[in-house]
Parts: sequence; structure tokens; C-alpha cells
Amino acid sequence: MRWPAAGLILALGLLPLIVTPVLPLIDFYNHVARFQVLATLADNPLFAANYAPAWAVLPNIGLDVIAVAALQFMPLSVLPHLLTVLILAVLFAGILALNRAITGQVRWPALLLALPLLYSWIFNWGFANFLLGLGLALLTAAWWLKQRDRPVRRVGFALLLALAIFFCHALAFGLFGILIASLELGHWWLQRPRRFAALVSALGQCALLAVVPAILFLQSRTATAAGGVSNVDESLARLRAQGLVMNRLAELAVQRVETIIRVAEGPSYPADALWLLLLLALLGLAFRRRALQLAPLVAVPALAGLVLVLLMPPALFGSGYVSDRMPLFLALVLVAGIMPGPGRLALLLPGLATLVAARLLMLAVQWHGTAADLADFDAVAAALPPGQVVAGLPVRASPHEDMPNRCEMYPPLLLVRHGHATPLFAIRTAQPLELRGRLGAARDELALRPPAPQSRERPELVVAAYARAGYSYVLLCQVAADRPLPATPYPVVAQAGRFRLLRLASEP
Repeated sequence: MRWPAAGLILALGLLPLIVTPVLPLIDFYNHVARFQVLATLADNPLFAANYAPAWAVLPNIGLDVIAVAALQFMPLSVLPHLLTVLILAVLFAGILALNRAITGQVRWPALLLALPLLYSWIFNWGFANFLLGLGLALLTAAWWLKQRDRPVRRVGFALLLALAIFFCHALAFGLFGILIASLELGHWWLQRPRRFAALVSALGQCALLAVVPAILFLQSRTATAAGGVSNVDESLARLRAQGLVMNRLAELAVQRVETIIRVAEGPSYPADALWLLLLLALLGLAFRRRALQLAPLVAVPALAGLVLVLLMPPALFGSGYVSDRMPLFLALVLVAGIMPGPGRLALLLPGLATLVAARLLMLAVQWHGTAADLADFDAVAAALPPGQVVAGLPVRASPHEDMPNRCEMYPPLLLVRHGHATPLFAIRTAQPLELRGRLGAARDELALRPPAPQSRERPELVVAAYARAGYSYVLLCQVAADRPLPATPYPVVAQAGRFRLLRLASEP
């Protein structure tokens, strides 16, 4: 498979991005809004009053640097789609490059299986920096394998790429280290005779790549995140005191199963489970007929990925949903090692192509539906006076809603599309941004007097907490028909579709 053909297939695979005006990615527009603030802070009095740049050596700022630079010469309106194309293109290229490095050429099964993995559970979360770093990790691992006989060139260029991965995301860098170390171990295991000195030398080269990133990490604010490496011990102690340990473990087990079944996320849990069942049936038959096989070199990386899927804690260094990302890593490793076998299965190519095409078409149809939501959102947001500080509230949303129920994209779009100030991710150990002014005061007030524990089922309590915190308006978004918008004493300024705008106080 030649690279121009792979590029054409990727272009077809981007259909869901092309047909949607709003990318239904949970956290993504919060990041885009931060990019806009950092790029225009000096020229926008509202932003300057509510945000402050906090640039520092952080293992989570690769896309911030790229996006802020890009906004100097391109309009904000095209940035979200261009960034997602960049992320998916790098990830796609990484899968195929590693497949070529492991199997000798780009194989058509890897090419097709890579497409649904682009629209992963993690992509739907909107973990942009992590996915860019993961794509670079796969590309660098491919370089690492191809340059085995040129150790100086291999290590020298990989040092630069390792730094790029680190600045995209520390977890992506950690997975990169595991990947190349396990590839070296797998290569050594397949050698005859096995020379222990060769393994030590190869692992030593891997370790060299970690020296500078490790020093930078230890000097960064991320290393001082609350809870340390992981908060598992504190969480267990709290749950044990409440008698809820088994409940939480059962909840985590159910969540982990969902992240495995929906590693390539589609329209809904049942649809994704059915699609995966059909895919596994087809692949199982192909492996049984020896029409497909896995390269022996991926056995150790796949085993490492499986261990991570089973044992990775939910959070590390203040970064959440870490365990959710492991099924994707394992799936990418397996796809990178897949290749045609000596057997034949006439159904394999048309069956696999049909499954992949059906998945992409379902996503495209579902994502295109955001156009109606966006029109309603813009109509409601247009009722806001200029320069407001506005909160957003998806009503009784679970952390990872299916489409078309997602609302998390819209509060940041109050900033991106309408120029208002709204709360953004501004965690000192993760993002180069701080909240100040009214937004900072609102954050502090909410930390001091948070909504009552029952606020998840009574969103009107959250609205009241936002009013106490000093927000002038709140945008409510209805997640589903069976979760109606709450009745509150605050006047409705505008309403359309799933959206309702409430005035909480007179404008200052």
C-alpha cells in the first residue's frame, strides 16, 4: 500500500469531521477557547480582566504552542477542524508507519482498522494533546525500529522527537517508553542466539531518551500535583471509611469494560457492542483461516498493553481518566502488528471494508445533526449583552454522554463564537492559563461554598450556587428529553431547542 493511496483513504475517513459544524468532542472546545484567550489576551480587555497567561514547562502544552502560533495567521473559525485533522493525520500516519516498520510494508488490514480507531473513546473525550502525543509516539517508535543499525542517528533524532512527545503529554511519553522498551525486549526474545549484552545496550538507548524529559518533569508544576503520583491510597481510605469500596470497584469495572467495548466509539453503547462483536467474529474467522496474523514482534508490547488495561489507576499526577486511554493504546499496538497470512478468506476484505464504511457513515449522519443545535445555541447566545461573564450547565449530564445528548461543547463556544468570558480549564499543574477577576472570584466562591451534594439530581441548586458566585448569566443545556431543564426563580432571557439562558444578576 503506497502512501498516496493511504492519504486518499484518510481523506475519506475524515467525512464525519467535514459534515459537522461543531465537533461533538467533550473537552475539545474548552481547549480551543484557551488557545483563543492566550492568542488575543493583550488585545481583549474582557479576557485580560478574567484570564492571565501562565506559560511554564508543562508536559501538556504542545497543542497550545501550535494553536496560539497558528492563530496569528489564520481565523479562529477554521482552527478547531484543522487541529483535529492534524491530530488524526498524525495518529493515522503513526499507525501505518509502525505497521510498516514491524511487517515490512503498510498492510491493508491495518489501514482499514486504523480508521475507526481515529474516532476513539478518547477522541470523543477531546483529549487533544494526548492524542497528538500518542501519534508522535507511534511515528517515533517506527523510526526507532527502522534505524536499529544506526544507533547514533537513531538516538540523536529520537531525542528530539521524545521531547516533542513529552511536551504534548507526559502520559503519551510514558506509553512511548513502554512501547519501545517492549519492542526491544520482543526483538531480543526472537533473536537466535539471544545475547543479553545486546538487550542491555538496546534498553540503555531507550533510557537515554528519558533523561531530559525526566528532569523537565521533576522541575515542572505537574510533579507537584495534589495526590502525588496517584490518589488511589487516599481514595481507598475514604471509601473504606464510608463502606463504599466494593461499590466503587464495581463502578470502575463497569466503566473499564465500556472503554474496552467502545475503544472505537460510535453512535451508542448497544451499537458499538454489536459492531465490535461483528468485527471480532470476522477477525476471529480470518485468524483461524490464517488469512490474518500478528507479527511476533508485537507479542511483548501487546502483553504490556494488556497489563496496563487491567491495572492502570484512574488518575496519575492529577490527570484523570488515565485508565480510559489504555484500551486505545493496546488496540493501536495490535493494529500496528497485523498483516495478511498465508491463508485465504474471500469475505475478509469486503466484510472489513463494509464494517468500517458503515461505522464512518453512522458517525457522519449523527455528527451532522449538530447543525440544528448550533443554530439554536447561536440564537440564544445572541440575546446576551456584549462582554458578559457566563457559566454553562449541562443538566444532569453523565461524564461521557452519547451523541446527540452532549452539551459540553457549547459553554466554551460562548467565548469562541460570541466573545464572552466563561470558565475554562485552568489547572496550575496542567494548563498555561489562570483565572482572575470575576472568573477567579467565582471559582473561589464555588470552592468555598459548593453546590449541595444532591445537586446532580437537582440542577437548580447549581444555578443558585452560580448566582452566589457572581455570574450574571447561566446557559442551561438539556442533555435528554427525560432530564428536563429545572424551574428556577431567575428570569429566562432566551430559549431555543435544548438551550435556555437565565439572568442571575444585573450586569455590572
